[in-house]
Amino acid sequence: MTPYELLNQSETYALFGINDDPEKYALKIYRKLKEHGKTVWGINPKYTEVDGDTVYASVLDLPKTPDIAVMVVNPRIGITMLEDMKTKGITKLWLQPGTFDDAFLDAAHTLGFETIDACVLAVYSIYDKK
Repeated sequence: MTPYELLNQSETYALFGINDDPEKYALKIYRKLKEHGKTVWGINPKYTEVDGDTVYASVLDLPKTPDIAVMVVNPRIGITMLEDMKTKGITKLWLQPGTFDDAFLDAAHTLGFETIDACVLAVYSIYDKK
């Protein structure tokens, strides 16, 4: 399945690293997914709300298990969240550029996660023009 097909098939997303800075990728990705009709839950313990939506401190606080976790955090931070993602029942990790390294990938694959190495914005920009 291509990344674009996966984006279209999936309906619910957890976005790790959400913030309220319109210049940052996390908020751009959050808004793009919502623009495509997706349910997106932002996760960042430093925020309680972004764009009028609740932001969750932990993936364990989400109302249900998302289809995909989108990582927009440094791999040193992301690796500390893998166990909670596994506990929540997440199976797919969408890895934005710069959000993973060998240690992160090794840990994610050891825990059984499927990883997608692609940029949400780039994938949508290619196919939205067609």
